Amino acid sequence: MPLLRCEIVHWLSTDPLPGWVEARLVDAHGRTWLFHDKPPIFSAELSASDALPVEGVIACEVIAADETTGATVTVDTSAPWGIEATDGTTTFTVSAEQLLADE
Repeated sequence: MPLLRCEIVHWLSTDPLPGWVEARLVDAHGRTWLFHDKPPIFSAELSASDALPVEGVIACEVIAADETTGATVTVDTSAPWGIEATDGTTTFTVSAEQLLADE
């Protein structure tokens, strides 16, 4: 499962645990997308005492790649965990460098 790099930028709440955070993704076109979810969705190691921003990831599925240069890929964050941006968007074109292989 590929992992899409994002940045955890803000605690929305810490109570009840594990709380809710805001994560930010900047796509290949420079558009910023925001995601709100529980911290373990973006980072297994984040705690309420951590200073933000920190790097996080969003599990995703690659649905297309730029066939000419391979520099960008289109990903879907609805698979495998149903993650969507605050406006409901789940499909993003991002730099191929923003993807990590799941370890």
